[in-house]
Amino acid sequence: MDSLKVQFISSTDSPEFAHLTRALTQYSIIGLDAEWKPTRSSQLSIFPTVSLLQLACRLSHGLEGSAESDDSPVFLLDLSSIPLPSIWEILRDVFTSPDILKLGFQFKQDLKYLSSTFCAQGCDPGFDRVEPYMDIMSIYSFLQQKRVGRKLHKDTKSLATICEEILGFSLSKELQCSDWSQCPLTEEQKAYAARDAHCLLQIFHVFKTRVAGEGCSARTAKSPVKHLSLTITAK
Repeated sequence: MDSLKVQFISSTDSPEFAHLTRALTQYSIIGLDAEWKPTRSSQLSIFPTVSLLQLACRLSHGLEGSAESDDSPVFLLDLSSIPLPSIWEILRDVFTSPDILKLGFQFKQDLKYLSSTFCAQGCDPGFDRVEPYMDIMSIYSFLQQKRVGRKLHKDTKSLATICEEILGFSLSKELQCSDWSQCPLTEEQKAYAARDAHCLLQIFHVFKTRVAGEGCSARTAKSPVKHLSLTITAK
C-alpha cells in the first residue's frame, strides 16, 4: 500500500486536477469514499459537511493482472478548498456515466452528505444517484455464498473485517473519527483516505478473479457484475 500513487487536489488550477480530468475519461472503474468531521449525537439531524472525496481509478483490463495495478492513481479532492461549483458537473457526470463502474462501501450515506454539501454551495440539486454501482458488501456476500455453496443470512461487516478476510491484511480505522475539516490534513490522514478507497479496487479484483476461475466465458463472467450492479440515490 506504500506504493500507492496519491494525488491531493486543493485547486482546479493544479497539475493534479488536470491529471484527474484526464483520468476520468480513461478509467472504467472507480472506488469512491468520503470523509467528514464526526458530529455529536445532538447534531445527528444535520448532515455533516464532507471535507474529502476519494476516487481510486483503474482500467478494467488492469484487474486481470495483479491486484496492484501499476496505474491505479488515487485522487483526494479537498472539498474544503475547492469551489464546489467548479467540480459539480464533472463529478455528476462520473457518478452517472454508464461507462464507469463505481464501487463503494455503504456509499448511500456518503452520497446524501455529498449532495447536501454541494447544495449548500449552490449546486442544486446536488447528486441524486450513482449508477452503475456495486457495493462491497454485495460482493462480499456473493463471495461468501460461493465459498459455502448456499445462500447465507445477511451479515453486515465492517470494511476492515472484509479486507482482513478477502485481502488478508488489516485496514486500520484509527483515523476514521479524526477531524477531517482541519487544514491542512496530516500525511497520515491522506494515506488512510487513499487506502480506504484503493482497497475497494482490490476486493473487486478478487471478485473478478474468482468468477473467472470458475471457468466462465468472458460473457458469462460479466453476469455477476451485472446482477450485483444497482443504482443508489441520495433520497
